[in-house]
Amino acid sequence: MIVDANIATYWMVNSPFRSAAAYAARTDLLAPAIIRVETVSALLKYLRAGFITRDRVNESIDVLEEAIGEFVDDASLIRGAAGLAAQHGHPVYDCLYLALALQRQEPLATADRRMATLAQTLGITVELILPDQQDPAP
Repeated sequence: MIVDANIATYWMVNSPFRSAAAYAARTDLLAPAIIRVETVSALLKYLRAGFITRDRVNESIDVLEEAIGEFVDDASLIRGAAGLAAQHGHPVYDCLYLALALQRQEPLATADRRMATLAQTLGITVELILPDQQDPAP
């Protein structure tokens, strides 16, 4: 199962995407190596906004390293990702995940609806994580 950076980020912060946390316990996760940079970049935004601490950012890096079983070198995916990005007008960093899914014939978990739609168009099995529903007010 391939997870993208938004799923990994949601493991670490309080968000409406709490169901993403279940993926951290899986033993079959892989991702392009760029997930490290994208996840830490997102966590630093939460830090600057005052929602998490610097210690939490550091802990989150450890969680990411432990949860992802295989980090695939971006260089092995870049040509395929560039082709997908050019053909579909989608950001190349997202296309690294799509290229990996196509290369390994693995499903993709994401909370990014646009990427999920493109993945499905490419024949990739997608698990789209949606925000948790809030209980209705009494």
